[in-house]
This record gives sequence, C-alpha cells and structure tokens, in this order.
Amino acid sequence: MSAAHMGRAAALILATLLASSCVSVSVTVASKEARRYNFRFVRHARDAPAVSYYNYIVVGGGTAGCPLAATLSEHSRVLLLERGGLPYGNRNVSSEYHFADALADTSPLSPAQRFVSEDGVVNARARVLGGGSCLNAGFYTRASAGYVRAAGWDARLVNASYRWVERALVFRPGVPRWQRALHAGLLEAGVTPDNGYTLEHLPGTKIGGTIFDRRGRRHTAADFLRRAHPRRLTVFLHATVSRVLFRPGGKKKPVAYGVVFTDSVGGEHHVYLRGGGGAARTR
Repeated sequence: MSAAHMGRAAALILATLLASSCVSVSVTVASKEARRYNFRFVRHARDAPAVSYYNYIVVGGGTAGCPLAATLSEHSRVLLLERGGLPYGNRNVSSEYHFADALADTSPLSPAQRFVSEDGVVNARARVLGGGSCLNAGFYTRASAGYVRAAGWDARLVNASYRWVERALVFRPGVPRWQRALHAGLLEAGVTPDNGYTLEHLPGTKIGGTIFDRRGRRHTAADFLRRAHPRRLTVFLHATVSRVLFRPGGKKKPVAYGVVFTDSVGGEHHVYLRGGGGAARTR
C-alpha cells in the first residue's frame, strides 16, 4: 500500500500525468451494492456510454488510483477505470479472520488474480477496487526520511499526506501474546532500541500501524473515494483498458488523449480528454 501511504501528494507523484481536459457525461444509476456503501458514482462498465469525455482518466483503482481520483475530483471531472469489482461485502477482503482465503480464491470474480513470475514464483495481484490494500497483511508504516529525500519529495507535503491517509485508514493494533513474545525476542536478540508504537520508520523494534480496526475489519484505499466529490467522479468497474491513445507532443514526446476499454461482455468504449487535464496509469 505504498502509494496510498503518501495520500494526496504521493499518488500524484507516482502517477505520471500526461495532458488534456473537459466535461464528463451522465450515465446510468449506480449498482445496488454501490448505493449500499454510498458510492453512487460507481457503475458497471457495461453501462458506460460508447464515447465520453473527462478532465482526467485514471487507469487502475488501486492504492495510487483511488486517492488520486478522489483528490482530482475536488476541482475536475474524473473517470476511474478498474478491472475488478467492489471490495465491500466480500468477507475475504473485509475480515482479518479470512485474510488467507482471498489469496486462495481462484474463482473468476476473486479479488486476487494468480500469476507466475518470470522466475517461476507463484504469486497474486489485486483485481479489485482498492488494489493491494485489499489483499496485504495490513501493516502500515511511513517511509524513512532518507527515502523521502532520495526521492526528491517535499517532506512537509509528504508528512501532511501521511496524516491525510492515517485519519482514514490507520489504527493502533492490539498486541496479542505471540506478538508480545516476538517483540521481546527481537529486543533480546539485540534489535534495539525499543521504539514502542510509532508510525515512523526507525531502526530497532517497533509496533507499527494497521489498516484493520479493533473489530478486525479491513479499511482499504477504496475508502478514499468517500472523500471524492460525488458529482465530479465516475468509477467504472469490470473495465479492462486495452489501449491508451497517444498523439505526437512537443519535442517528439507522445501525449495521451484518451483510452479504449472493454466491459465484461466485450463491449468497447472510448474515453477522450480535452483541455488541460490528463491521463494517468497507476499500475
């Protein structure tokens, strides 16, 4: 969940914006499940118009895409395209007690998609709104100050972005007996100092944050969309982007002006940019 850790600033930094802008179009009503979670701007891709226009197009509703789309919607019309479905209502995502079940789920609608790396390692990538934050172990920590400096980021803005994320997603965990034993063992083995509970990246042993609340309920990057402007954001689920459209730009650098995506029944949809917005790919 590294991109979401940065909240507004890091999502904007990690996603490369290209150029263009304009007005969104209205589409059909939100799904029953989306309305249940007050996501009235979330729709199935098969309900998308054949052609539409937005200020910004964000490809991939993961840990970078969700905060990026939410913050861009404060002032612009934004389209977010996600090839998976909603994380809500799926106990394999929402409950820490079923954490391993999500990775074992091989059904076509699983939030996890199995793949084998080039060196033969079996792994899983997210296929759900909220991205990897719906599948990972939920541990939260800030990056080190050295990492932020090396990346060339504004430390003040990064820290403000961390706080933005932490207010929405991060909780102080309970520490059961086996974790207390591990904590004591690390200190006895010389992994010192004991930093206690902290979100900072520090040498030694510490208790970090978690995205599971005290009831064992996971909070994901999809929750950032609750902060979006509901009339300026549209999210299409089960939308697979097949092409990013480019035209020649200044100094021979191509500039994105739209995308083509398909829905779950094979329908093809074109989305275009006009003006001064942009297209961002977050995966």
